[in-house]
Amino acid sequence: MQKYFSFFVILLMITFCSCSSENNKTTTIAETKDSIPAKENFATGQVIENLINLSDPSESYALYLPSSYSANKTYPVIYIFDAKGTGKLPVSMYKNLAEKYGYILIGSNNSKNGTPWDQTQVIANNLFSDSQQRLSINTARIYVLGFSGGARVANALCITNGAIAGAICCGAASPAANNKDPRSNYTFLGICGNQDFNYIEMRKYDMVELAGRPVKHAFIEFDGKHEWPKEEIMREAFLWTELGAIRKEPKLKNDAFINENILIYSEQIKLAQQTNNTFEVYNLVRKTINFFDGLVDLKPYFDIYKPLKENATVDKKLKQEEQIWKQEEELKSFYNSALQTKNIDWWKQETNSILKKTKSGNIEEEQMYKRISDYLSLVAYLQTTNAMQKQNLPASKMFSQIYLIVDPINNEAHYLNATILAIEGKDKAATAALDEAVKNGFKDNVRLQNDNTFIRIKDTEEFKMILKKINEN
Repeated sequence: MQKYFSFFVILLMITFCSCSSENNKTTTIAETKDSIPAKENFATGQVIENLINLSDPSESYALYLPSSYSANKTYPVIYIFDAKGTGKLPVSMYKNLAEKYGYILIGSNNSKNGTPWDQTQVIANNLFSDSQQRLSINTARIYVLGFSGGARVANALCITNGAIAGAICCGAASPAANNKDPRSNYTFLGICGNQDFNYIEMRKYDMVELAGRPVKHAFIEFDGKHEWPKEEIMREAFLWTELGAIRKEPKLKNDAFINENILIYSEQIKLAQQTNNTFEVYNLVRKTINFFDGLVDLKPYFDIYKPLKENATVDKKLKQEEQIWKQEEELKSFYNSALQTKNIDWWKQETNSILKKTKSGNIEEEQMYKRISDYLSLVAYLQTTNAMQKQNLPASKMFSQIYLIVDPINNEAHYLNATILAIEGKDKAATAALDEAVKNGFKDNVRLQNDNTFIRIKDTEEFKMILKKINEN
């Protein structure tokens, strides 16, 4: 078993708080004073992309401080872990929410997919320590947020670290490290697109893994793929943490804030009722109860929810959902085997068949096959890169071709194809493949310029033109 994440040192809090801008249009929890003084001053209201860690200059993080930030107050903080270690991406995406609700956002530039857990622990420890020494943070309101592999990191940190109040996991849930005795005094919020290849994992984690544990949890589903949720979706995560803070410390209760937000959920429920969408009503009421439990009188919502638990339409929908999950898991297993046994022609035919099924007219089936399609893209990528790392050129070529077939508009598929062609000495074909990567959205100029695989063609006019296209984009 991997080592558990050691608790980072925190000072005792004098007053529990949550902070918000004085100019906020939305009423939030009032700011209070904490025992931890700010050690440095940083620009507020703007993203700082690369703040160097004082204890280890090889590590850095992106930072956003709300305009209300002051050394005389403390602020809740969300530490963010991106799958690719690009802290500025999620910090930039959610800075408006941080401004609205009065949060500090800190995005690691070092934690990324493929980093060993022991090293991830060190990165997280350094991140927590450095930021808490230099910023005015409410140490009772520390949250972690992650996407994909970053979500697994965030969840693992939370379940092993008593100083973290809650985890927000997007696009993945299973923690990066196991714990035989995980804590339960934290909150968990899962967010996932209905076309995300990890959708089933997320749903099961919410409905099964956490069902028998006293962890306050909820799940948010949105229309989308395996991606960071848009700002309007993430707004609910900030609301979730605010409500959790009130639930934990009742003296922070703000009736205006609570009523303002539960009204939004009530309107959504009414709309679903008016359109006779019984299953949607069931899900919305369930989410509302999870969000506002213990904060308002929920009897009107339980009066709707209890009959729906026995409703034939809801029961049928839940069983259909379970059947879809089973079918999807079986398909994934089948395609994993097919990657090792089926030829290119078979993959062309099968991909066309999958594409047709994503337009079948059956919403649940369409979403399932969209998830399958994205899953095939992921596993083809993993198989290709694994074969390349082992310098197995025949296998690399095979998996690369499958990657291009199952996801022809993925710029990484074209880039890896170009890499393999360059290794084979097919410079013109490699250049053409790079051009296709750019046409499909490849933008990493630094990666391309530093990739010595293309050293033979770097002085050609065609390669310079590719670099120019990237700069123009």
